[in-house]
Amino acid sequence: MNKEMYLKIRKPSLRYDYFLFFDTPEYLADQLFIKQKVRVWFNQEYAKEGSPFLAIFCRVKKKDSAKFLAALDALKNKMILCGYPEYEAEVQKMIRHLEEAKGDAQTNENDTSRETEQAGTAEISCG
Repeated sequence: MNKEMYLKIRKPSLRYDYFLFFDTPEYLADQLFIKQKVRVWFNQEYAKEGSPFLAIFCRVKKKDSAKFLAALDALKNKMILCGYPEYEAEVQKMIRHLEEAKGDAQTNENDTSRETEQAGTAEISCG
């Protein structure tokens, strides 16, 4: 089973695809991007306390997305060779956590919308 080790971020753009991927403070993925001849524009980085991995937001030209994803696929093997055997399990755990947080945010947004509609209805029927 091939598990995704990144998140593709939905953002309207004609030129770029946006991603969140996980790397180490040594930036092991950089050499793989160079090898694949793909240019990556890095945005923010986030580190979780106690985790050896960074969450990195970036963008890639749409025409280079396949090469970028090939580099990320090779990153799994490089992590194991460089002493990070827990990479895949940790990344899957972080991705699940992000997806759960996204689901909670959408649920809260829907609940707030319903409460507003109910409050508006109550004001109308009382007046």
